Amino acid sequence: MKVLVGLIEHIGDIIACEPVSRYLRNAYPDAEISWAVSKPYSVLIDANPNIDNTIVLGCLTDWIKKTKHEDFDLIVDLHVNYRVCECCRIPLVKQHGNPLVNAHEWFDYGSILEAFSIGAGLPPMTVTPKMYIGADIEETVDGLGLPADYCVIHRESNNVDKDWDTEKWRQTVAWIQEKHGLAVVEIGASKAGARLPDLPGVIDLTNKTSLLGTAEVIKRAKLFIGVDSGPAHMANAVGTSGVVLLGRIGVFRKYNPFSGRFADGGRDVKILRNLTGRAREIPVEEMTEAVSYLLALASASAEKDPENVVPAVTVAAAEPAERELAIRSGLFDAAWYVLHNEQVGDNDPLDHFLSEGGRNRLSPSAEFDLLHYLSMNPDVEADGQNGLLHYMRAGKHEGRPKYTVYKPASDKFSSEAEPAWKLRTLTSAVGMTAPAVAPSSDVPRVFAFYLPQFHPIDQNDWAHGNGFTEWTNVIKAKPLFPGHYQPRLPGELGYYDLRSVDVMRAQVDLALSHGISGFCFYYYYFQGQKLLYKPIENYINSDMKAPFFYLWANENWSKRWDGGDKEVIIAQNHSPEDDIVFIQELVTTFRDERYVKVDGRPILMVYKAHLFADVNATTDRWRAEAVKHGFPGLYLVMVDDWSQDPLHPRAMGFDATYEIPSNTIPPNVLSDQIEAKDLPEDFTGHIVDYRKFASFHMGRSIPDYRRHKTVMAPWDNTPRYASRALVHINTENDSYRLWLTQTMLDTAKNSPPDERIVFLHSWNEWCEGTYIEPDGRNGRRYLEETKAAIDDVTEILELNPTGSAANAIATLRRIDREKDEGAFRVLQATKIHTRHISNELDRLRGVLSEERKMMRELESVRSSSSEIEAMKFAIEVGRTQPQDDDGIPRQSEVEAMRFAIEAERERSRAHEMDALRFALEAERLRSAELLRSISWRVTAPMRWVRRLVK
Repeated sequence: MKVLVGLIEHIGDIIACEPVSRYLRNAYPDAEISWAVSKPYSVLIDANPNIDNTIVLGCLTDWIKKTKHEDFDLIVDLHVNYRVCECCRIPLVKQHGNPLVNAHEWFDYGSILEAFSIGAGLPPMTVTPKMYIGADIEETVDGLGLPADYCVIHRESNNVDKDWDTEKWRQTVAWIQEKHGLAVVEIGASKAGARLPDLPGVIDLTNKTSLLGTAEVIKRAKLFIGVDSGPAHMANAVGTSGVVLLGRIGVFRKYNPFSGRFADGGRDVKILRNLTGRAREIPVEEMTEAVSYLLALASASAEKDPENVVPAVTVAAAEPAERELAIRSGLFDAAWYVLHNEQVGDNDPLDHFLSEGGRNRLSPSAEFDLLHYLSMNPDVEADGQNGLLHYMRAGKHEGRPKYTVYKPASDKFSSEAEPAWKLRTLTSAVGMTAPAVAPSSDVPRVFAFYLPQFHPIDQNDWAHGNGFTEWTNVIKAKPLFPGHYQPRLPGELGYYDLRSVDVMRAQVDLALSHGISGFCFYYYYFQGQKLLYKPIENYINSDMKAPFFYLWANENWSKRWDGGDKEVIIAQNHSPEDDIVFIQELVTTFRDERYVKVDGRPILMVYKAHLFADVNATTDRWRAEAVKHGFPGLYLVMVDDWSQDPLHPRAMGFDATYEIPSNTIPPNVLSDQIEAKDLPEDFTGHIVDYRKFASFHMGRSIPDYRRHKTVMAPWDNTPRYASRALVHINTENDSYRLWLTQTMLDTAKNSPPDERIVFLHSWNEWCEGTYIEPDGRNGRRYLEETKAAIDDVTEILELNPTGSAANAIATLRRIDREKDEGAFRVLQATKIHTRHISNELDRLRGVLSEERKMMRELESVRSSSSEIEAMKFAIEVGRTQPQDDDGIPRQSEVEAMRFAIEAERERSRAHEMDALRFALEAERLRSAELLRSISWRVTAPMRWVRRLVK
């Protein structure tokens, strides 16, 4: 059997993932195991006795090529999905393992080792890594002449956001030398041309030891002090106590890259955190306090005692029936058990578990947390029973839940959920294609947006006249061209009033009977005041069972229906105080069992997140308030389509985004039948071909963050905008059904169960013409198409083909993955080069602005100079020319002076204009060349994909 492991960089990542090599060796003792790595880090793999071959690669792109063109029985891809090659800028789109563990969310899955092992399709591992240091390295370090007692510091990572201030290091080192009389050794590799300032009295070994030599220096130290980087992982691996500085990094506010000894709560480690900013803001006082504690702890111990290792004991063979039952359970993983319990020694792992491990609460695998099971079932432990055997004999049939060992950083997965590492593995841990059968949780939930404005309220009466509702505008609409379906007429529900509970009950019955899971209610809240809330209140107080949640329309309530600041009825004023009150108002609703949650976190959607002055501070307050009221947090979702280059939602404090398709209308979806429509002369809107529109949104690339997809019924906002309307035509086809089908399949493939949510836009937005409830012309057509699409998806996901049919489906899935990969690469490359174009244009604008400024200054200087020269000339002429009797030059001479001055000014202007035209032409030529270059680069991803496929 040939196994290929891939993790090409960096030092800390490779060291942290060393336990993967031990797991694979335990699982496949006779396999030939190779590890692909880049050359600077190959020594870490060469020294590992569990790896047979070190394969040196140039970059991540080489790894992508190797996995596509060479055959291995098992590929263990430890890279997170969407990791970008640092050389070629080509992103990895994973074909092996769990694609949900991606570059923007991987710390949600725990430490580096946990996240990377889950991402590779392996069970999560939480043990301390090891380093393998030979005698030759030890002899080399002996020759350095280091003192018997010293501490090691490491100041510089490959990310300045992780580093600490030089002055704080200087104070800490001086304090250690003075207070504890301890020598200080600095290790690491400083960046080329950017060496940090020297620290007084420090033994400087930066750039002077190899990777393994550095590890040996750390191993001999009494204490390690450093930033989050490779040497900190070395300290974890070699058993040295440590103080590590951690701040917020990227979108991660709290994270711990370490497993085993250096995990949170380790006995001989202090993790100093700054949860609100960067590591450099951690005060010196916290550092000195941590150092004092660990040095005192070290003095109290005669020698390092890394983990209170339990000695191995010889155990007797277990009963055959018990062995058979444990094996049949599928919950015993011998390789995982041995990795996490070194006291197994030379014993058979299963015999050890059945005789010793079960009694000592050792879990048999990552899928069964024995300690938790026994604590939740004290009767089992009181009877002295092995928890796994009890679960198989009785607990499973009695409905007693089992729990996974894996506890992600965000408590993302519930006890009964499928283990995270099995949610969507493209390739399983034994190298076989994952089974085609899908559990019912694979079928995404479908929620329709629901507008509660079909009843009168005082504010609308004041702004629009007594009795105003959405129906008022619907009825007044006029057709814009022959055959235009306006005004729209309601179907079996009539012109309803949502104050009637019976109306909502009929809507819920229609939705549920056609496969729709529930509603997402538009929620109108203004500093404690709720508008259009009566229907929602009636629903909450009723016995209707459909799940629901809120989308906060957090903009101004205006007569123009655009959320702007003109003709405002009620203004939306966000404030820190209102942030708290807003969540407090929702707590009771969140506790409703019908309110939809993701892993226990209530979903809260926000329409315009960019309106908050400090949106990250707002979301922090929201989450904290939710936790105060007993929730594990909030699942926050924002709109994705307010800009062409949206931010990652986590950069704004959100978990995910959702689409509003009507916000994205490229020119190629406009109808080519406009001329034949006989539109009114004052028409300034748009006519969109719905088939093209649906096709465009079906083909949108999946971003590298969680985006909930939205399927939109045909749109026509003529009732609201008349001749400025956006109207969808060519709707008499199956585009809506196909769009919904593909969206649900994509969601099932790319999202974990609780986040498999698809939106329908919408249930009843009649003034926008986008609704799926019955109308007078189409009846229940869109409800029936919705049900048909959901039924199709359910049937597809439940397929369990065999033989040639299974191979055919596997081929189709592979083609689909290849398509997605190519589309993602094109998207990423286009984003990069679009950003490059934008930056270059900004630079050119800056250059032209500076040139104009220089021209103005030059004109001023030359103007002054010309006047001086002209005056000098005039004076000289005046001395030689005839004068009046009083010594004043005659009028003709004065005119000559003025003429000379004006001529000089004109000459200067002409010269400056020539210079400016020359500069502008040069920049124009430079821009044209840049655009030609970029045009070639934008098409490069397609050429890369072709080469990779070949």
